[in-house]
Amino acid sequence: MLTRIRDNLLALQQGGRLLAYLDDLSYQRAIQPVFGSSIGAHIRHNLDHYGCFLSGLDCGCIDYGARPRNPELERNRGAALAEMMRLSRAFTGLTANPDMPLPETLRVHHEADSRAEAVPSSLERELDFLLSHTIHHYAIVAILCRLQGIDVPADFGVAPSTLRFRKQSIEEAEPCAR
Repeated sequence: MLTRIRDNLLALQQGGRLLAYLDDLSYQRAIQPVFGSSIGAHIRHNLDHYGCFLSGLDCGCIDYGARPRNPELERNRGAALAEMMRLSRAFTGLTANPDMPLPETLRVHHEADSRAEAVPSSLERELDFLLSHTIHHYAIVAILCRLQGIDVPADFGVAPSTLRFRKQSIEEAEPCAR
């Protein structure tokens, strides 16, 4: 469990480093070839999901469809960075106290059908969802950055399993290179 929490914390911190590096115009610019979306829109979307997750822990019910969709987080890089830092602190708190009681089972509402009943899930499954969802949007953010001529780290928006595979492939190829 702690590994999944830490992986999400690392993803939030990685996003925070990118936000600190970007300028405001690049953060806000809508890029037509990529659905007319902006870096800010994808970051805000991720922050909304993390906020819903944390809000739902106390009651054991997460409603991803009830996201606040705060437009300020899309337009204001500083506000998004502050929210990312707040969420990072919350995830750090989850790792700092391994004895803190966390719900093992959860009920989850997804945005696909707001009329549907909540479905059963687990804390681990939702942490996996958050990480996968974040990486997916970070991959789009990386494309948006590159289309604007902004360099991003090679591992930004790349799944941990892909990074492990690449590392393993390089390590296996090294003996042949000698």
